[in-house]
Amino acid sequence: MKPYKYLLFIALFFITGHTAFSQSAIGEWTDYQSYASAKNVADAGDKVYCVTKGGLFSYNKTDNSIRKMSGINGLSDVGVQRLAYSKENDVLLIAYQNANIDLLIGNTIFNLSDIKRKQLSADKTINNIMFAGKLAYISCGFGIVVINLERKEIKDTYFIGNGGDYLNVLDLASDGTNFYAATINGIYKASVTEPNLQNYNNWVRQTNIPHPDKKFNAIELFNGKIIANYTPDEWYSDEMYQLDGNVWTSFLPEIRYARDISTTGNYIVISSRNQVVVYDNKLEKMMHVQKYIFSGSEEPVIEPLCASLDAQNVLWIADQNFGLIKMGSQSERIVPESPSDNEIFSLAMNGQDLWIASGGRKSDWNNLFNLPQFQLNREGKWSVFNSKVFSTPNDFRDVVCVTADPKDPDHFFAGSWGGGVLEFEAGKFKKRYDNTNSTLQTQLPNAPNDPYVRIGGMAFDSKGNLWVTNSGVANVLSSFQTDGTWKSYELNGIANNPYISKVVVTPKDDKWIMVSRGYGLYALNSTNSVSKAQKVVALFRNQEGEYKTEMGELYSMALDQNGELWLGTSGGVAVYSNPEKIWKDEFMYATRPGLNQHDTLFHPLLEKETITAIAVDGANRKWFGTKSSGVFLISADGATELEHFTSENSPLLNNQINDIAINQTTGEVFIGTVSGLISYMGEATAGNDEFSDVYVYPNPVRETYDGPIVIKGLVDETDVKITDISGDLVYKTTSLGGQAIWDGKNLNGNRCKTGIYLVFLSDALGEKTKITKLMFIH
Repeated sequence: MKPYKYLLFIALFFITGHTAFSQSAIGEWTDYQSYASAKNVADAGDKVYCVTKGGLFSYNKTDNSIRKMSGINGLSDVGVQRLAYSKENDVLLIAYQNANIDLLIGNTIFNLSDIKRKQLSADKTINNIMFAGKLAYISCGFGIVVINLERKEIKDTYFIGNGGDYLNVLDLASDGTNFYAATINGIYKASVTEPNLQNYNNWVRQTNIPHPDKKFNAIELFNGKIIANYTPDEWYSDEMYQLDGNVWTSFLPEIRYARDISTTGNYIVISSRNQVVVYDNKLEKMMHVQKYIFSGSEEPVIEPLCASLDAQNVLWIADQNFGLIKMGSQSERIVPESPSDNEIFSLAMNGQDLWIASGGRKSDWNNLFNLPQFQLNREGKWSVFNSKVFSTPNDFRDVVCVTADPKDPDHFFAGSWGGGVLEFEAGKFKKRYDNTNSTLQTQLPNAPNDPYVRIGGMAFDSKGNLWVTNSGVANVLSSFQTDGTWKSYELNGIANNPYISKVVVTPKDDKWIMVSRGYGLYALNSTNSVSKAQKVVALFRNQEGEYKTEMGELYSMALDQNGELWLGTSGGVAVYSNPEKIWKDEFMYATRPGLNQHDTLFHPLLEKETITAIAVDGANRKWFGTKSSGVFLISADGATELEHFTSENSPLLNNQINDIAINQTTGEVFIGTVSGLISYMGEATAGNDEFSDVYVYPNPVRETYDGPIVIKGLVDETDVKITDISGDLVYKTTSLGGQAIWDGKNLNGNRCKTGIYLVFLSDALGEKTKITKLMFIH
């Protein structure tokens, strides 16, 4: 055996089981949208495509596999509105809420953004899609758009209202001789062979149908006849008509509401309120779905928005409460693993558990009255806690925060804006706490029997006590002791303040309370004996003088790894580098981090942004969520902008951020937007105390791999040196927390050659060291 081959053999022998390690790659986005509420479905032969509030997914009928489809894996936009499949052209047309359009042909997506980009004063909503030969006819809020599917381009646009005005076209059908457009002002007819359909005069409103100038929301060709549905948008008042020769006659008078109509061969499928009905061409009722019978349960109330019958006579239903339903001998619910909805008010991490509070409050701090619900993501699986899990009176609404015991992940608490606190033990509901059985107080003292208890935030201290802020009452802070008793604290400076929000507990057990609407902060010391109000005023000094800036309304706060208190305000960022000084100084000034833009000027960090969320990663870098500008990643000292993610330059769902939480073990950054949850795999993880579980992935690095090489399990700020087997230095860096990244290139910027490479690790003091290996294949 030659020496070189021998070295390869030894290296392979020493590669551990960590080589099989799999997780999202650094810089990769992950979709956590809800797919539980469906609104549109299309049968594409071997697959079914379903549109939900959270996005689009496909279901493979052959192997039962589910594939989420989003901007992360190819879609051009977010917010799918409608879709339709053309069997003749084998194309799936995907229409978005903003009028963008994708054509999915095979595995390739072609984007047509013409309607989206078109400057129109009319509604550009895409209401429906009809295929005819190589053309797709798009029913829009302003008229009709024709797409040439072969050339993948817009062919024509028809403005068919009076005088060529915009007209909201809700659906379109053709019998081969004429087009029939269902609009908010009646049915319009035009000849298929008319060469100038751009001329509105060639579209004639039909006056021989009942309600000729009223809203018709659906129109289809069935059994050789045009079927149209009139709707006054009132309960049980729709009327369906068929065109028999030149006469419109009543059709299926028992159907008094039609959300959606589709046809397949000899069948017509009508999605109505709380039911789906399928008729054959003799108008005999072949299927009637009024409830779902799942394995072990029955759902008597259904909400179908759309349904499609496939060639095997399997009915597929898009239900806004249950997702995609496959109707067989039993009802089968097909929903990707996901949250139950996209409502996010706050996020919280406990270890690797992610908690979502789905409630909230209005901008004026009054109630939204959202149903009580919060969710847990544990090891990739979602659990929903709602009224089906815990029984609470109707007054318990708007869950604004969830906090889990750091020592017991199955012992957790949920706080409500008006309903008090719920305690769960062993994952099961245990007790509700309000003004009747705790020191928590009602905001309605004249109605003492009404448990209207507003919770602003919750946090555990080092001893395991839970601290709870109670807004709008005399004693705005209470603690739930480890022995099960409650205590309250009189904080005179903020008594009865209605804007009491989050609480942060420092490692030394000082409590910092965020008071919004310009009030600032309030602190209670570790012994609960001294409290103090603190207006957030930033002090800046230079050669020209001293400048004091009152920072405005507080929206967020977080402690970093150095014990500094970072605050997000309506005017950027403020920092208390040593918050314990509050107990010594008469008044404590904050500082404003300044971005280094390589000039002599001071540039306050994000001074024009409202900072709605702050999270600190394993390298002490700061992730800032904003009210309208997406997410910023800033260096640990606040001087360098490292990333700026928006919905325009990334898969970020929305630029309005509600909260951010970070899995310090994996580096995954969870971003809660007003449109739902998404995550970004960051570079930094929490540092370990020892080099006890160091590994490199991928290992081996194969010739086809071109992503980051990750070294995990490091102590904070590890000095990393990579050499070839001869000891020549190839790369060096300092870890971001417990993780280091290498691009596989040497100091000259060239991809490394095939061979064994040694990774030398040392902590900042040089007291702890470790050597590991990796194999590189060029």
